[in-house]
Amino acid sequence: MQIETDGQTTIDEGKMSKQEHSRQSEAVRRVITPWLSGADTLVYVLVGLVFLAGALAMLAYSVYTFAQHFNEGFPRAIVTLVNDLLLVMIIMEVLRTVLSYIEERGASLRPFLFIGAISATRRILAIGAEASITDGKTLSHDEFNRRLVDLGVNAGVILAIAIALFLLSRRDAA
Repeated sequence: MQIETDGQTTIDEGKMSKQEHSRQSEAVRRVITPWLSGADTLVYVLVGLVFLAGALAMLAYSVYTFAQHFNEGFPRAIVTLVNDLLLVMIIMEVLRTVLSYIEERGASLRPFLFIGAISATRRILAIGAEASITDGKTLSHDEFNRRLVDLGVNAGVILAIAIALFLLSRRDAA
């Protein structure tokens, strides 16, 4: 419906021209987009702080647990300490991924590959440590096979991650 006033034709208030709609959309983008971007950054910063607090708490717990169990058996205390410290490293790699996203506004595959490699290495070390600290117990055939398969799978994961990292470095170099 058109309205005529003083001999001029105007557009009905219910209909908006493309140009007017475009101006409104641009105004919304100018106001909303920076706000949402700031909120996004704030959430990532808060997540990063929580990861940092978790890593520090786990580090303190690791040292405390090591000191508490030192007299109960040094080998088991060391194995637990190494396992806990590798967990701290995994948390820090996730934190590094969050920081990378904040700085570059994009995620990278490389940090996740490092996290996977550390996790697989952590499991291999835990299996080896469990096997070396048996307290005189012998393993059943099924338990031995389970550990062997676990070691093989984690070694395969590390090999696959190494290949992926190699391919990523070649792609980045090209």
